[in-house]
Amino acid sequence: MNKMNDINEYLKSTKSAVIKLFEAYYSYWELMEEPKRPVFTFCGDIDTEDYRLAFNEWEKENRDILDARIKRDNEFAFEFFSRSTLMGTVLQYAFWGIDKFSKNETVHEDFKDLIKTNSKVKKFCIGRLYEEIPIGLIIYAGRNQAVHFDDSDLHPVSRRVFEKLTNWYSPTFKKWYRSDYFDLDNSNVLNYAENVTYVLDWRNYESYETDIKQMLNAI
Repeated sequence: MNKMNDINEYLKSTKSAVIKLFEAYYSYWELMEEPKRPVFTFCGDIDTEDYRLAFNEWEKENRDILDARIKRDNEFAFEFFSRSTLMGTVLQYAFWGIDKFSKNETVHEDFKDLIKTNSKVKKFCIGRLYEEIPIGLIIYAGRNQAVHFDDSDLHPVSRRVFEKLTNWYSPTFKKWYRSDYFDLDNSNVLNYAENVTYVLDWRNYESYETDIKQMLNAI
């Protein structure tokens, strides 16, 4: 087997595995496709007896479909950890590529107090910005959390990335909000990899590959 001497060779050598991870991930979404959700329509005031009677009749006629849909929704929700495990492996492949081929020496301003000049974490201060965070650091943090999801002592850089993703400011409402999707204190989430790859917009191989190449100056 040829040695992987650059990011293009690395991507070529790992492409089939990452594609299969995305395919496996999307296989879970088939739970959301059938049966189709029935839609209730009503012309008139909803605060009326006519509305209540019409809705009750519609619900009775669609009871079997509604029950099946609830069952599938619950099955999909139950598989969140499995889906995140798959996306965590995608982050792992990205992590390996950056760790091996990034030559970045510049530390992002918001992390200079945590990332020292001799730290390999500076390799990950690359890529487009999401919420003023280089996506290389989001990949780093997401991968670390996914691998060490049962470890409460997450690396300080990873913890800060999650803190910045959790706390966001709305210019519209001029206030700060807190997101459960990245809150490490959210006991309902063990592995955040699905949420992390969502904000990266990694829902197919092409998007993943484009970001990796751009980060490592391969395109």
